Amino acid sequence: MNASRIAPLLLVAAACSKSVGESDVVAYLRAQPPAARERVAAQVDPPPPERTDVVRRGDKPLTLVGKTLDVGDALPAVTLRGDKLAPIELAALRGKVVVLSVVPSIDTPVCESQTHHMSEAMAEMPAGVEVITVSRDLPFAQARFAQEAMTKTKMASDYQGGAFGRAFGLEIKEVGLLARSMWVVGKDGKIAYREIVEDQGTEPTYEPMLAAVKKAAGG
Repeated sequence: MNASRIAPLLLVAAACSKSVGESDVVAYLRAQPPAARERVAAQVDPPPPERTDVVRRGDKPLTLVGKTLDVGDALPAVTLRGDKLAPIELAALRGKVVVLSVVPSIDTPVCESQTHHMSEAMAEMPAGVEVITVSRDLPFAQARFAQEAMTKTKMASDYQGGAFGRAFGLEIKEVGLLARSMWVVGKDGKIAYREIVEDQGTEPTYEPMLAAVKKAAGG
């Protein structure tokens, strides 16, 4: 029996039997060549799915890592970082209508334009809607941008660990940034609307998002 089949059996035995301990499994894995260890790791903790048919940059396909959330899915309980590294807990926003405007990097023309459009669109939204711009820029860069551009949206960063990108399935493998997208979350904590922009060099559509916000708010 080869290493890729033996190791999972050892892991099961370690969990169910006193005769095989964790140290035995560790010792066994250390004794295997790197390629065998990688095969075992892939079986025990399979890599996230990858898709190249969702987003692109011009005519070049990009790879999204992980399962992308859809309408009806629950908002993941992940933590972002805001101004002065203050935590922004998405789970704490339950009970509010939340709009997440996701951009690859705020210091680019399309992302800047998207953020300005979202700031202006807030005037058309019902009171109490939480609007957050999310990127993997450092919080300090986001704060500088918000001050210079005088935008009204809250800024939140996924730079620390990237849990937001993984939970939403928005991480672009080639660059490690977030895919441009728009999300509306209802008061029940479930996704009511989403748009993952196919060509990442273009902006999302704002009218459907605004309609979804008003519907989620009961307007």
